[in-house]
Amino acid sequence: MGISLKRLEQKKLQLGINKLSDAGLDVERWLAMCDADAAAMQRLVDAWPILRPSFCYDAATILGLGKASDEALPDPAPGEVVVRVGAWSLQDLRTCETVVRGNLMWDQGWYKEYPFSREKLTPGVYRVRLPIPDSNRKNYNEQRKLLLSGEEVTPVALATVALLCHLKQSGKDLLDNDWTRCAEALPDEDRVVLTVRRGRVRVDYYWGGGRDDDLWLSSACRKSDTLRA
Repeated sequence: MGISLKRLEQKKLQLGINKLSDAGLDVERWLAMCDADAAAMQRLVDAWPILRPSFCYDAATILGLGKASDEALPDPAPGEVVVRVGAWSLQDLRTCETVVRGNLMWDQGWYKEYPFSREKLTPGVYRVRLPIPDSNRKNYNEQRKLLLSGEEVTPVALATVALLCHLKQSGKDLLDNDWTRCAEALPDEDRVVLTVRRGRVRVDYYWGGGRDDDLWLSSACRKSDTLRA
């Protein structure tokens, strides 16, 4: 086993060296990097792409809502959450037995008066970016420019499902203690936002024109509608 693992590591190392060489980073440039000062090295690190984690969740199975599907979920790209959902609203999620028993959402009353809290998701499989990289420090309109073709701003119910599934499965916060804007608009240019506080999903609102370090946007793209319950 040790020999096989060592060979695998050697192959991966050689593959990496070949890729760097193909990109123009030869031995001379590599040695030049080693001699670079701290500021130059930091610029290189900042420019290096981050391999973001990805996840797959069948929410019906995890949350005990509706009927689970036998169909396999597609593989997520780096930074994606692939999630299968049913026709659920934010209120459905808040009163779900699994959520209530696990104390996974804050007990809030303010959004119950708004129609968005009762709007049902279109069932299916979604690819969700939660959050979109580099979408902080921008207002809502600036954030929307980062959407890819076929994407929309994530509805609050869908973002809530993704956060709940991740909390239930890993005990961790997908937003890393930050916030995400959702698709729903409120009066006075406010928008619905989500965060996780003390292990529970919290629904709030924030001015759409605000720019903050910890306020991101999330996106969703529906890939299928195989789940009908």
